[in-house]
Amino acid sequence: MISGEEYKHLKALRIQKGERICIVNGKGLSAFGFVKGISKNYYDVKILNFVENLGEIEKKVDIAVGILENKERYEYAFEKSVEFRISEFYPLITKHTQKLKIEEERLLRKGISAIKQTYRSRLPIINPPIYLNELMKKFKEYDKVFVFDLEGKKFEYSDFDSTLLVVGPEGGFAESEIKSLARRKNVEIVKICDYPLRSETAVVSALAILTNQFNQM
Repeated sequence: MISGEEYKHLKALRIQKGERICIVNGKGLSAFGFVKGISKNYYDVKILNFVENLGEIEKKVDIAVGILENKERYEYAFEKSVEFRISEFYPLITKHTQKLKIEEERLLRKGISAIKQTYRSRLPIINPPIYLNELMKKFKEYDKVFVFDLEGKKFEYSDFDSTLLVVGPEGGFAESEIKSLARRKNVEIVKICDYPLRSETAVVSALAILTNQFNQM
């Protein structure tokens, strides 16, 4: 039985009796079934089978993005990250970050909507805001960390089981931050192109390049 907000969602989509639907729990499990009946307050659904990790990728790709002053632009960056199958999202605080907080509930709603529309079965973890020096302590958990900066070399991806992408806020990273990041042994300072990009554009571009490489492997 499906009721509440999900009932409203199915109603808005005009799902009819007899139609097949897919239900996900956000933790990797998907259920396939069909609508047996529709009442005033709920959909009666018959489940036929379950599938684990539907629409997920084998690689672990996480992303840290400097918190932006503009809420809509930041939510856009997160939403597109979800579509590209990230596992974890880190709201990042740097020297140039103007905001120190996020609206986690809004990001959560954006994430739920994105996994529904793009046939994902896992909702990425939304971590609390983290300072750059604290994030660097987590670098050892990844095979490779790519930090995006206009002075870096061209971004090229090889085959890694776990990857972290780090994108700065408006104004990018401070020079002292880049020097500190470059000293880490598994970090590469890279750029997407020879001209500045907005943070959300860099996020989408970097993940698109990564996804393209996955498809060629």
